[in-house]
Amino acid sequence: MRRAVAALTCTAALLVFIAPSASAEPPFQVRISDPFTTVLPGSDFCGFDVQADVEQKFKIITFSGHRGTLWTAMTVGKIKVVLTNLETGETLAVNIPGPGFLDADGNTLTGTGPWLVFVPGQLLFLVGHITFEAGPFGVQPSVVRGRSLDLCEALA
Repeated sequence: MRRAVAALTCTAALLVFIAPSASAEPPFQVRISDPFTTVLPGSDFCGFDVQADVEQKFKIITFSGHRGTLWTAMTVGKIKVVLTNLETGETLAVNIPGPGFLDADGNTLTGTGPWLVFVPGQLLFLVGHITFEAGPFGVQPSVVRGRSLDLCEALA
């Protein structure tokens, strides 16, 4: 019995010292904090031009596997958008921190929490669990488990 315990102990010790360590690299982070303003043309979205003033302080964190292959990434942080109907001056502020989870190609796959999504004819404020697919303006929601509100109606 003692020999079996000794042999098992020696084998375990050898495995600890000989086994390769995990080779995943630490996460890589990119911080994005520059504010910007853009005008969303009425012909593509609401029927009237909408100015979007964006304040952001978020980061993209990428995680890689062994040999540096990208596995996944996520976005986290603060994003605030003030939308203004340029015809009436009506404004609306929304906080849209996400987060978002990206696949190895950098395409958004899923999002949780609040999001602002530009789709033809609409500015959608989404809250919940969202699955995205490729669309004419980047990505568009394909499945929304939560709330959806068209902000064009709120700005009109």
